[in-house]
Amino acid sequence: MNFTPANFVANLQYLLKGELGLFFALGIIALSTIVLNKISEKK
Repeated sequence: MNFTPANFVANLQYLLKGELGLFFALGIIALSTIVLNKISEKK
């Protein structure tokens, strides 16, 4: 197994895309939870 720091730097773009995707998905879940709580609160 070879460790080449240049490959690590090249793969940072994929790490960034994954982190942004995760942040976006969690944001959608959080917003939908807030909206559903607001809707069901008006009983």
